[in-house]
Formats: sequence, C-alpha cells, structure tokens
Amino acid sequence: MSAVAYGLNWKPGDEILTAKGEFPLQYAAWKPMEAREGIVLKVIAPRDRFLTADDFISALTPRTRMVSVSLVRFNDAVLLDAARIAAACHAQGALLLLDVSQASGGMPLDVTQLGADFMVSAGYKWLLSPYGTGFFWAKNEHIQKMRPGPFYWAAAEGAENFHSLSFENPKPRGARRWDMAETSNYFNFAAMDASLQFVLQAGPATVQAHNHKLIDFLFERLPKDRCLPASPLDSARRGPYGCFAARSPEKTAELYQKLVKEKIIVSLREGNIRVSPHLYNTERDIDRLIAAITV
Repeated sequence: MSAVAYGLNWKPGDEILTAKGEFPLQYAAWKPMEAREGIVLKVIAPRDRFLTADDFISALTPRTRMVSVSLVRFNDAVLLDAARIAAACHAQGALLLLDVSQASGGMPLDVTQLGADFMVSAGYKWLLSPYGTGFFWAKNEHIQKMRPGPFYWAAAEGAENFHSLSFENPKPRGARRWDMAETSNYFNFAAMDASLQFVLQAGPATVQAHNHKLIDFLFERLPKDRCLPASPLDSARRGPYGCFAARSPEKTAELYQKLVKEKIIVSLREGNIRVSPHLYNTERDIDRLIAAITV
C-alpha cells in the first residue's frame, strides 16, 4: 500500500474512500498522505448493519481518486462486491485498491472478475505463510505511471553479480522494485513456498465450501438467548469465516476468556468473536465450541 501511496501522482483535494472499522492498515497508509500530498481521507460508515458496495458507490464524488478497502472485513467477515465498486470507480476515472489478506487462499479470487487496480495481501492468514511474507499485485497499465522512488538495492539490475556491486545509476528490475528491504529471508520464503503448494493442492474453493458449511452450522447451533451472529447469515455475503457476539460487550469478553480457558482458539475483534476454521476442523469442533459457551 505504501508503494501505491507514494508512487501515484496526487492533487490537493483528491479523495480516498475507506470504511469505518477497517483494518488499521488503511488509516496508517492514507492518513499521513493528507499532510504530505493534501489528499482527503473519507471514512464511509455502513448505512445498514453491514457494509455494502452501495455504501461506497453512493459516496463517490467527482473528486474521488481511489477506494481503498478490504475485500473481506476483519471485524465481521463481510464480503464486498468488489466488481460493482470497481465498475463505479472506473466509470468516473477512479481506482480500486483491495486488501485481500482475509480472502486470499480461503476463497477463489480472479483479478479480472474483481476489477481491482491494485491488490495487497499479507501471507500469514489464509496463505498459511510466515509473518513478513505477502504479495502486491498491480495492473500493468498503472505501473508505468507511478513515480520512481527509492528501492531495495538487491532489486537493481546487476545486483546478482556480487563481484561487481558498485553501480552509480541503478535501474530496478520489474516487480522487484516493490520489494521491502531484506526480502532475502530465505527461511520465510521456503515456508511460504511449501504453504502455497498446499493451498493450491487443496484449492481455495474447497476451503471456502468447507468453512461456509461449518460457519452455517455454528450459526444454527448458537444459543439464541445469549448469542447473536455478527456476520451475514447468507454465506455468499461472507468471507471464509464468521463472527458472533454475546448480548453485551462485557458478556462477549467473558465468553472469549471462557473459550481461551477451554483452549478453543478464536479471536476477539472489535467486540465480536471471530471463528476461523480450516480443513482440519470438523463439526465436532463446532460442537465443542457450542458446549463451552452454553455451560
């Protein structure tokens, strides 16, 4: 995201749209650009319970330059209709940047269907890879328009020739120009390579179908007198996981601590308990979770 923020040309007053309750990456990337470039970060709140593509489309103005948002939200698993947002953006010359960290590897992604101009992803979620790994994808048409900037020295042409590293006019080699410093962390990438082979062999569609079934089962079994689903019930509007909450923030926190004590691994995010199963989980695991919260 920093590559996009610093690489594009901006005009004072250009608008970046993101969402309320987004992962902190969005604000950390764009808020400093207000002082640096004079852009305006607009934070869109959902008009209904869950954020939708229409919330962004209705917020577009002639000054909107980019929508920057997560494809699947980390706090409630909502899956946005990226194709609709992209079409609306492109109709008025704006761009779409998607953070696909909560989706990549856990559900099928097709860049042509999503319509995004840029995509970023951490590797440590559904790609099952170590911290410090991930990827950045951009449409070719945008790369040549991006401003040159500092790049990791090992990304320069000729950097593989360690016997002659003194070059005074370095030229970056393709996509390597976006590498972060010290990406020669071969331990991380060996693990990532193995993880990606597994992800591809299992198939993101398999993971998605398996997880939708388990989360549907979870929502059916939740004790309605004390818990509520905090994600869309329609699996087509959900990412590869689901969230629920108790009847109050305090009771949700208590429930989370109870699950931790029972060694049931979930996350507490923005007042919701996030359940992220994978292929190794079964309905028996959901039964155990339900039993723990109903005792």
